Amino acid sequence: MPRLADHDARRAEIVEALWRVLRRDGLTGVSVRTVAAEAGLSPTALRYYFPSQDALLQTAMVETVTSGAARVVPLLVEAVDRKGVERMLLELLPVDERQRADPETYLALAAHARSSPALAAISEETGVGIRRLARRAVGVLEASGELRPELDPEATAFCLDALLQGLIFQGSARPRLTSPEAIRRTLTAYLDQICG
Repeated sequence: MPRLADHDARRAEIVEALWRVLRRDGLTGVSVRTVAAEAGLSPTALRYYFPSQDALLQTAMVETVTSGAARVVPLLVEAVDRKGVERMLLELLPVDERQRADPETYLALAAHARSSPALAAISEETGVGIRRLARRAVGVLEASGELRPELDPEATAFCLDALLQGLIFQGSARPRLTSPEAIRRTLTAYLDQICG
């Protein structure tokens, strides 16, 4: 049992080193060698836990998605009306430094997914998750009687998904052009349009 705990602790230390390299040097700075140096290990020792650069990047992507989900899921469970939906959706969007870090990392990794089938699968799964979140948000609005009755819930959820994906991209890739205030205003304006 202690060996498993040591293994998990060492792996967690390596993941922390991975995050330090990502924050400091960006995606292009991540390699087995640089993360090993940051963790105070030899590349050979690091390869025991992460056999390749791709394995490191997969871990970074999964950790990024998990971090975002940990913030959003409790709010999803609590959401019963427009106010709860808006609070939940804002938690997903890059409206402060804490919330900006995950999408920035995710977008960099998603761009790298073209050459990595494993990253592509995680990226696609994340997109599906955001689409489900949009459907759930529209479902809450419909159940609370706040969704305009003439709207098609499926089409509305698709539009909300596109809006969320766009705001995540714009707020992360172009933060000087897309302020947190603009993101909030845009989400509020869309919810105003779909709610009666």
